[in-house]
Amino acid sequence: MQDKAEQQLYRISRRSFVGGAAGAATAVAIGGSALAAPGHRAVTRSVNQDGSTVVIATLGEATTINPFLTSESEGDWRCLMMFDRFVGIDPVGLLPNETGLSSGWTLDGLAYTFTLRDANFSDGTPVTADDIAFAIMGHLNTTTGSTRQSKYLSIAGAQDYADGKADTVSGIVVTDPKTIAITLAAPDASFLLNLRYIFPVPKAQVDGKSLSDDAWFQKPVGAGPYVFESWQNGGDFIATKNASYWDTGKPVLDSFTHRVIADSQEIVLALLSKDVDTSIYPAPTAADQLRGDTRLDVLVPPFGSPQGWMFNFKNQWLAKKEVRRAIAMSLDTVQFAKDSLLGLGTSGIGPIAPDSWAYDKSLTQIPFDPEGAKALIAQSGMPDGTEIRFTVNSGNVLREDWLTYTEQALKVIGIKVVAEPQEYSTLVTAVTTDKDYDACGVDFTGAFEDPGVLYDQFSTGSSGNFTGYSNPDLDALMLQAKQELDIEKAKDLYKQIQAIFMEDVPVFYAWYRPYLHCVDKTKYAGYTDSNLEEGLYQTLPAWTTVS
Repeated sequence: MQDKAEQQLYRISRRSFVGGAAGAATAVAIGGSALAAPGHRAVTRSVNQDGSTVVIATLGEATTINPFLTSESEGDWRCLMMFDRFVGIDPVGLLPNETGLSSGWTLDGLAYTFTLRDANFSDGTPVTADDIAFAIMGHLNTTTGSTRQSKYLSIAGAQDYADGKADTVSGIVVTDPKTIAITLAAPDASFLLNLRYIFPVPKAQVDGKSLSDDAWFQKPVGAGPYVFESWQNGGDFIATKNASYWDTGKPVLDSFTHRVIADSQEIVLALLSKDVDTSIYPAPTAADQLRGDTRLDVLVPPFGSPQGWMFNFKNQWLAKKEVRRAIAMSLDTVQFAKDSLLGLGTSGIGPIAPDSWAYDKSLTQIPFDPEGAKALIAQSGMPDGTEIRFTVNSGNVLREDWLTYTEQALKVIGIKVVAEPQEYSTLVTAVTTDKDYDACGVDFTGAFEDPGVLYDQFSTGSSGNFTGYSNPDLDALMLQAKQELDIEKAKDLYKQIQAIFMEDVPVFYAWYRPYLHCVDKTKYAGYTDSNLEEGLYQTLPAWTTVS
């Protein structure tokens, strides 16, 4: 997406805060599937709605299908399919829209009024404003353990409720079964986008139960396009069509299977052998092989924020800026990109995706300087041969290569890397719940559609801060940027924010991960690619079969 277009879209998004609901953006069709032209496109073909199924290969297992506890892409997408969103988001323009359970909203000052569409849960009971209020308060209640609590603390009274000082949230008022008013304590440019993580559950069934571990969440009832059928952990997650879904005629496909194949090379083989129909996780190194199969449509989305190493400040050495900078200075990201990304990805810089309006193009990379890194290690007082654990999700060949490269490079400065590849869901729990890691190569941080997410990821004490990093000056800047509705003023604030990230290095953002999104175009149509969680499958209810 071009800079001017991105800025225009963001202005629309911010204007929705001060002037009413943002309309749905229109997907732009981009012809061809050449790897040199990353982008999004919608595909339309002649179809017949024959009620077939689709097998989707995913690289990592979801940690949960509890909509109050999901914190990663696999679980979020399954929740979207089963529960639906309160506020929708356009998969291409990345703007909040009326494709969720809210059919629209108005704004008066800091007070939103949302109208719910006529929708039912899969058991036939209606979705009401009470269900929406219950879902938001569930995230805010500290006993739930939601990592997204901080996304909703801008609601008036939310902090008191989260702190246990109030029994209700004063800024949430249910007017009638189809109307809910939400008043903010201060402007929040991220608020509407954050509501896409509110996946409503039937309050009548869950109220009084534990929102963190009740058995209800093992086979939940939702208002999404699909209904939970079965889940073999580490294998197949199966869901079937919700006959009560509000969007008439959708979903078209009778069911889907979300299949874990925990190795990106094996996903390539499964696509080529027709064992699976589609995936957004095949090894990018197999691009030519995949494009050689004329059945497959191979799409390349834009880069997100860079991959690298996220540091846990609980480690006494990683809590020292000198050590974090030394690690960054020891890693030649340009050479790594040349050797391991095969021209499909490049070295990266900073926490914000390069296509974002907030990205600072003047950023300069931390220099590759092993001798300077040694000097910083000496300055830190860290003994030679100190062990630090580095973890990635096993089966992700690019991250595994990054781990191997890091292990070799850090020997030069006297750090012994303890390599810990882990199964994806195990790693997610270790990082987001237990905080049991030293350095992690999975991208739990960084911003693409909304730079305001950095506040949730790095502000002191935030539920989404998995590093333990704390910088009061940065906290103040991120909050100011999150509340700033003038895009030019916000850009200047985010420039200052990115400079602090480059100086403090709470995360070393090192290389842009290339993705390939593949689908059997001889079997399916109606798909739209996206940079949101689970890419192509954001619009799975609209998928059809090819006649």
